Amino acid sequence: MASKIEAHLDVCGVCCPLPLIQLAKAVKELDLGQTIEIIGNDPIFETSVRDFCQANGHTILDVRQGDNRKISILIQVGSSA
Repeated sequence: MASKIEAHLDVCGVCCPLPLIQLAKAVKELDLGQTIEIIGNDPIFETSVRDFCQANGHTILDVRQGDNRKISILIQVGSSA
């Protein structure tokens, strides 16, 4: 896992596709190789974030399941940011 997380985004309570829109905006503020942690609880959150990362060249470094369906996903910004 990366030693430093440059950005955090909590989208709990927000339904897809809004978390992806917020993630896309946040990623644009980061440089190649930097990391962002996004936390959400929408039923399709993890699948949507995985698809977003694959389509945009970002790497998922870690996925953790938390309480109340919360999922934390650590992403390294790729070349398409």
